[in-house]
Amino acid sequence: MSKFVAKCGIDCGACPWGPYPRKGMTAEEFEQYRNDAKRILGYMLIETSCPTCQTPDSKISKGSRLPNRKCLIRQCVDGAGVANCAYCSRFPCDTVKATGGVWNRKNMEERLGAPISDEEYHVFVEPFEGISRLEAIRASLKPEEVVEPAKVQTSDTRIADFPGNLPFSKGETASFKAVHRLVSAIMRSPLGLRDTDTFAQRHSLEDRRANVLRFLWILGRYGEFEKENSAYIVVDAGTFEANRGSEKKLAIWTFVKDTVFKVLSEFGVRCERVALKGVKEEDLATGTGYLRGKGWVMKMSFEEKNGGAAALRALQAYTRRLDEKYGEKAFRHFDADMHILFE
Repeated sequence: MSKFVAKCGIDCGACPWGPYPRKGMTAEEFEQYRNDAKRILGYMLIETSCPTCQTPDSKISKGSRLPNRKCLIRQCVDGAGVANCAYCSRFPCDTVKATGGVWNRKNMEERLGAPISDEEYHVFVEPFEGISRLEAIRASLKPEEVVEPAKVQTSDTRIADFPGNLPFSKGETASFKAVHRLVSAIMRSPLGLRDTDTFAQRHSLEDRRANVLRFLWILGRYGEFEKENSAYIVVDAGTFEANRGSEKKLAIWTFVKDTVFKVLSEFGVRCERVALKGVKEEDLATGTGYLRGKGWVMKMSFEEKNGGAAALRALQAYTRRLDEKYGEKAFRHFDADMHILFE
């Protein structure tokens, strides 16, 4: 194992983006190396190498794209004053598992649809198997070397009460109340994350919540109400992609499927991506896992305990009111404060 271990466990001494593997390569050799990395990992190497994760921000060139100064793990580890996540008493938290366990041989071969050679594995994949590297470091530590993580102050999320005396029928009011319960529950929930009192996990929670709410917003505001055997809202690929706002993770199919869909299912919201007629499932995303801007629709329905079809229509009405009043800033007000329904 290289002595150049990143805070998340990546082997900086072998990382294709780092300075060491490319030393001594000719221009032709480096170009081939870049193309091999693109084929296997899905991303093209930048020509200017990363100075490694352990380089302090103060010593990173101003225009350098790597390492990422905003990386939650780097900030969390720096706050604890240790070398990497292996020294943290909460290891492995969900944030480092999501980072250190994604790029592995199994996942890369599934993405490629073919096996990779041992040499390709050791050169391009093994450096990113951070969890196993961190586990080895953790096993070598003495108990007194393990520290508590840097923690953040947590507070109860303030959510406006459902307004009384709305100018609607009893049934309509009940539907709006179902939407209020749903949004309120999402805002209060840890959304499947643990240890949300730590810096990295707290920010992971905020990011996850924003993406889940944005998904709900897109379907509610721009979806069309349809009813076959059961009622649902449907939005086409182009509309979905055009309204992701700053929630860039909604472009990644695995994140939408494994995180957003899973989280919403816990609240009685059923979602699915459906391929259009004549389009193959494997053609709905790029080789790197990003949703294509055509060929599919996103569907969402509410279970009856969540208000069913009536609540879907209430969600549409609520998001439309917000959009009419706030325009481009409407999503910022999608926070369960439904007093706008009086206007």
